[in-house]
Amino acid sequence: MQALLVCLTAIFLQAPSLVDSLKKEVNKASDPGSKAEVYYQLARAYYASDQDLAISYSDSAFALAERLGNEKLKANTLNIKGVSSLIKSDYETAMKSHLDALAIREQLQDTVGLLESHLNLGNILYRTGSAREAAVRYRKALHYARLSGNQRGQGLLFNNLGSYFKDLWAETDDPSDLDSARFYLLKALETKKSLGDSRGTINTLNLLSEIERMEKDLPEAEKYLKQALELSSGLEDLELRISLLSELTEFNLELGKGAEALNFSKQALNLAEGMKSLFHISSAAGLVSSSYEALGDYKNALQFAKKKLQSIQELRTEQNKEITEELLIKYETEKKELENQRLTKEQEFLDLSIKRKNELLLGAGVLLIGLVGTWIFQRRKNEQLAKAHKETKSLLVQLQSKNEEIENQAKKLHESNLALTESNRIRQRLFSVLSHDLKTPLSSLSAILDIWKKELISQTELEEMLPKVTGQISTVQSLMDNLLEWAQAELDHSQIMNSSLNLRETVEEVMSQLSSVWESKEITLVNQIPPSLTLVSDRDRLSFVLRNLISNAIKYTPPSGVVTIFFDSTEGNRIGIKDTGVGMSKEKIDSLFKRRQFSQLGTQGEKGTGVGLLLCQEFSNSLGASLEVESEIGMGSTFSIKWDGDLNTKSS
Repeated sequence: MQALLVCLTAIFLQAPSLVDSLKKEVNKASDPGSKAEVYYQLARAYYASDQDLAISYSDSAFALAERLGNEKLKANTLNIKGVSSLIKSDYETAMKSHLDALAIREQLQDTVGLLESHLNLGNILYRTGSAREAAVRYRKALHYARLSGNQRGQGLLFNNLGSYFKDLWAETDDPSDLDSARFYLLKALETKKSLGDSRGTINTLNLLSEIERMEKDLPEAEKYLKQALELSSGLEDLELRISLLSELTEFNLELGKGAEALNFSKQALNLAEGMKSLFHISSAAGLVSSSYEALGDYKNALQFAKKKLQSIQELRTEQNKEITEELLIKYETEKKELENQRLTKEQEFLDLSIKRKNELLLGAGVLLIGLVGTWIFQRRKNEQLAKAHKETKSLLVQLQSKNEEIENQAKKLHESNLALTESNRIRQRLFSVLSHDLKTPLSSLSAILDIWKKELISQTELEEMLPKVTGQISTVQSLMDNLLEWAQAELDHSQIMNSSLNLRETVEEVMSQLSSVWESKEITLVNQIPPSLTLVSDRDRLSFVLRNLISNAIKYTPPSGVVTIFFDSTEGNRIGIKDTGVGMSKEKIDSLFKRRQFSQLGTQGEKGTGVGLLLCQEFSNSLGASLEVESEIGMGSTFSIKWDGDLNTKSS
């Protein structure tokens, strides 16, 4: 916010000389085209300091541009009006102006203009709380920036997207949002440095500093701020340097470093006094006062607090004087403009009167010949205009179709990138499991065989060790079975083999495969699926999910417990696996599908691989279903494969 104030103040102080020059050009301009351009430039000069005046000049430029048929200038004036309205917080007018400008620029296929319009629409949506819609607009603007090779625009949009994900991360605390924020901001930093855009680089460094402060990495945050301060020394912009010194002062006050805060605040005050800027003197004096207060030097703190108050009073007096002078200038300008308009109308009237008198002198014969010639010319002209209109309309339809095709391709590419990113994350998790869970049992087996080969242990000791190794190898075998099925499904991902299957028989097959496990624990498995219930799905994937969920239920159910498999169609359609096992806490449930879980031992010490549920979730999603769980410690668990939409089921 402070950086924005500095920017607006700089524009306000630099504007007068440019504005005076443009006002002189208005009086000199003779043709409507030149006058429209000058009005537009005046609107640009005033939008940061006087939005109402900027909007007035924009409307004047628009009226002339519309009369001249200058579509590009119309779009540019609408853009300035939209920006001015946004600064005034008139969001409805700002949105309408930018949408009108966007429509014109789409017809003109103005790539740079489309970049600008989508960026400004994103800014409005961001200000009104529609951050996700704003991000969509920013991505469209980034697309046009890349099409036009506009590096400066790309740097700005990388910065905006980084800021969006930073704010989103502050709400969700999702590490992926933090990663996205850092990715876009570092891209913005790289782009702005390559362009030599020191101001933009400083802005991005400030955002990176905010992230590190939120992450509690204070040394990294201070490093970014000091980089920004060092970079500002190469600019002839004392206001920007004052702003950075002020931020470093506040940063050190938060850390309790009063001496360093005092050093930075005094540097800011010296620069402000050199500029003779009452606004910055008052702000810097307040920071010096706060620094002395942090050091316990209340005498000096009071002295600089008085200095701040005195500067504020002088600033108000000066501002009132400037406002009065600006109103007088505005009044004189409008008065001259009205006078010019009156003289123009009078001249037009005189020209028309002379023309009418000359026409009367030509006589009735010449008038008749002129009318016939005019009729013939107008007829041919109308035919040419009709043909040109038809061709233009056809070209416009083609351009609109092409634009829609480009946007659809960009959307599909974005969706593909998101899917690829998620797929890569899952693969990285699985490779991590392979590197850890395969290495340990195989290393143990190799070590035991090596010891036995060297006759360092007896046959009896070897037999005592083998059950432990056998258990580890059993775990590895289960892991490999799951991963092989997952890998095969990945290879056939685009060819899910749906077929009609009897759900009860499918469950019976899975129960048969696990019979040695549940019978050894004396677990009772109850299949409550109706005998005639059929559904359309991929048999192998559904069997994989059922086998893993039933196996988990057996694992965490004490001996003589009960595991029930049922089908419920009251709320959607779901297959449930309910057990009477140990259950889970709410915290365990919340983290169950977020990352690979290091599986806890079963009721008889059974081990798991920790990836079964991740693969079950992925397979369920590929079948159009979701994986849900209800559990309570000591009360058992219920895992459900749930379809929210229509499911092809049949029960005779």
